Amino acid sequence: MAISINDAHQFIRQILKKNKGGFIAPEEIDRAINRGVSDWLSAVITKFRRTGKFEYDHLLVKRSNFTVAANTGTQSLSGAASDYIEGLTIYITETGGTPIEGTLLNWDEFLEIQNSKILPPTTAFPVATIYILFEDSVNIPKIQFSPVPVSGTYTYTLVYVRKPPAGVFAYNFNSTTGNFTYNSTGSVDIDISDRYYTDIITRALMYLGISLRDGDVAGVEGLMDQNQRSDER
Repeated sequence: MAISINDAHQFIRQILKKNKGGFIAPEEIDRAINRGVSDWLSAVITKFRRTGKFEYDHLLVKRSNFTVAANTGTQSLSGAASDYIEGLTIYITETGGTPIEGTLLNWDEFLEIQNSKILPPTTAFPVATIYILFEDSVNIPKIQFSPVPVSGTYTYTLVYVRKPPAGVFAYNFNSTTGNFTYNSTGSVDIDISDRYYTDIITRALMYLGISLRDGDVAGVEGLMDQNQRSDER
């Protein structure tokens, strides 16, 4: 279940009030929350790179298919996987066949295996690499697959960690009273499981200048530190 942006804002405002903080615009809280999400994702990806295991909410995992012909072994991620953050694995499916898992490699390893005369990529041992290509004055993320078919097509599936959409707290403002109220129309919840609520909100509070030593969030601090050490271990 996603984290409600309204609940997150209300909780943060309660902490700000208890700590005698001044008024902070909703847009500033949104910015802090989204930076907290980015920090949390960085810790998640750091752990994955160290361990090779993804042990988090699989709602963050997404699959995108690429139809690969002889001349389309390299394709852009900006369409099918525009929310890509980190690759987990790939699969290849021949026409009428079953998916076979391959390996995502860095560029050097990919070139070495692709050019290997001893163990080149095959449909039983497919590989891919993801890199940035500077094209038409723009950095474009690309994915290159191997092998490619001599004729016909293969279907490659990229499994990756997606970037959640930015959280947005939409509201109606009363110019007479100076109050604002939550408006579900236009609001965007934090598309991450609410079991990570404490860690993400605590990170957001740090960007809003709340000391984690304060009694109101002391318990949250200990839980966040524990989670962060676990994330990055």
